[in-house]
Amino acid sequence: MFTLWFIVAGVLLIGMALVVTSLKRIPLTAAMFYLAAGAALGPWGAGLLRVDAVDDALLLERVSEIAVIISLFTAGLKLRLPTSDRRWRAPVFLAAVAMVLSVAGIAVVGMTMFALPLGAAVLLGAVLAPTDPVLA
Repeated sequence: MFTLWFIVAGVLLIGMALVVTSLKRIPLTAAMFYLAAGAALGPWGAGLLRVDAVDDALLLERVSEIAVIISLFTAGLKLRLPTSDRRWRAPVFLAAVAMVLSVAGIAVVGMTMFALPLGAAVLLGAVLAPTDPVLA
């Protein structure tokens, strides 16, 4: 079964590399195709992928960490602006101000509505704050 997954991943990656130029002409992203491939391989499709969120928690954690690292790495490679460019102002503002306000707001709600101690409320805010401003 392990060998089968390497074959499936290899075919998927090679296939996406071959059709990447075609994807630029249609209003769909590569992530949509990967999602469709996952659905086709999962319980809704061929049934090859069966993941239990509790039993396979460690595997899911590792796979999601790798996906985030790859996503951030490729997004960083696409940046072609010097740090002195004024177009950096909006993302820096979103990352610096909006993220801090999001964490603080969620922490206040956690402390007032759920009677959490300050440390737990800030941790809850850090976990639940949206990461979209950082990637914007």
